[in-house]
Amino acid sequence: MPTIDRRHAMKALGTPLLLGAVTAGLPATLQAATRRCSDSIIARTRAGLVVGRKHGPAIAFKGIPYGGPTGGENRFMPPTPVAPWKEPLLAVQDGPASPQADPDHAKPARSGTTIESEDCLTLNVWTPALRDGRKRPVMVWLHGGGLWRLSAAGAYQDGSNLAGHGDVVMVSPNHRLGVLGFAWLQEWDAQFSGSASAGILDLVQALQWVRDHAEEFGGDPDNVTIFGQSGGGQKVSLLMAMPAAQGLFHKAIIQSGPAPLALEPAYAETLSRKLLDGVGVGPGRVADLQKVPLNAIMRAYHRIFEEIGGFGVMGVIQDFAPVVDGTTLPQHPFWNGASALSRDIPLMIGSTRTEMTEYYLNTHPSAPQRTVPEVVRDLTPIFGDDAQTILAHYRAAHPAASLWEVDALVRSDWPTRLFSRRIADAQASLRGAPVWSYRMDWATGARDGQLMSPHAIDIAFVLDTIGAEPVLPEELEGQRRMQRQMSNAWLAFARNGNPQHAGIPSWQPYDETRPTMLFNLESRLALAPDGADLDMLEAGISRYRVVAGGVGSG
Repeated sequence: MPTIDRRHAMKALGTPLLLGAVTAGLPATLQAATRRCSDSIIARTRAGLVVGRKHGPAIAFKGIPYGGPTGGENRFMPPTPVAPWKEPLLAVQDGPASPQADPDHAKPARSGTTIESEDCLTLNVWTPALRDGRKRPVMVWLHGGGLWRLSAAGAYQDGSNLAGHGDVVMVSPNHRLGVLGFAWLQEWDAQFSGSASAGILDLVQALQWVRDHAEEFGGDPDNVTIFGQSGGGQKVSLLMAMPAAQGLFHKAIIQSGPAPLALEPAYAETLSRKLLDGVGVGPGRVADLQKVPLNAIMRAYHRIFEEIGGFGVMGVIQDFAPVVDGTTLPQHPFWNGASALSRDIPLMIGSTRTEMTEYYLNTHPSAPQRTVPEVVRDLTPIFGDDAQTILAHYRAAHPAASLWEVDALVRSDWPTRLFSRRIADAQASLRGAPVWSYRMDWATGARDGQLMSPHAIDIAFVLDTIGAEPVLPEELEGQRRMQRQMSNAWLAFARNGNPQHAGIPSWQPYDETRPTMLFNLESRLALAPDGADLDMLEAGISRYRVVAGGVGSG
């Protein structure tokens, strides 16, 4: 565990006597130290002192451990408490990401590259002030990347502006991903009964850390919002359906979340059996997986990943993910209705208008030049015999749109827009806390305008990090206007469960008319703006059923 010795800590804090008082645990002196307008600031955690720094309009603490080691005998096990440390911990760098790289294709380390380690249970905190008696909302950001990649690091996810300008506390945890977070092993060894949910149980422990430390970092433990984009939105869905997470958060935001599904045990067993075969461990010796070198685990995982086709078709899960086991996760999040566990949790949910454009342009650069027969051919693996009918409907419904724009709408409505509507409908049907629906329509001019409103473009507007987003090269004033509209809506929701603020039109909560805020330079509220399009797709989805890891025909 990285620490700083007493000599370096004295230098960082500027006053040897001050550090001596701090490590002796004198509250008055410690409070005086943290109120200094210096670069280094100390906070207290239950495990020990942490040293953060001023970063823009906020104070940043990075890489704070919230759980114990997750390698060796702790691999595939539920998270353990973090061991206390004696010397102040220098918390100025992002913690390591969960292992995710293929050892056979890993890129050489370079400056700025995120380090990977099994011991990845750390989190970042940004706050305007420490222990000042304020009850600031706490916003816990769950990073995207599906359930198998990325981390809380990166300038585009920096919480300084959101915390400092919005007067909130922002927290972003790392956790176990992929095979290390979601391997179903209890089929062969009962001691691994939590292995298929280990990565989400990590997030539960992170939320417990937030509850225990919110006041130290200037926040309110009774006003916690979980929010995330893409895979982060899926994590929000999962936490809303988990008994262990109840009471640890009070509001939820799902941004561009994929299918609200987990895995079925039978399919999870198939994946884990492939893992056992890949590393040469028999079902009767599952505990030996804890002794297998990490590179061997990751090599086998990536072979499985390639065999099953990656994350899945159009965001539907095929990879290692939490399992509906009847205990840790009693049901699929939202697929067959919303969990009553989160009936009283206000929810905001939405997506961008054309989610799939960047992904599809990267994999099919000639997509904007395709003909109708070519588009139908490419949609057929998704929609079968309905592909031509669906495309014809969209072209008639959007007569001013080019064929590429229509193609992008179809690929974005299935699954993201459709699943967002299904989640909103399900949560609203509980007739509990209000639901708020949105769609981000603002389009970037990047890549000759072909990106339109791509997946993840909303992150920079919500977190106020537009300077760090490479697909936003122009239109700075328009971007700032969009940022204020969206970021202020997220902040308002975190404060009181209602995203309404003075900079946008009147926003009605979701009901059977499906009111949806359309964020653009001139935002407006619309009733069921995707209605006919999504109804067309909904009719098709009625022929699908939950199989294996996601959705299949039959």
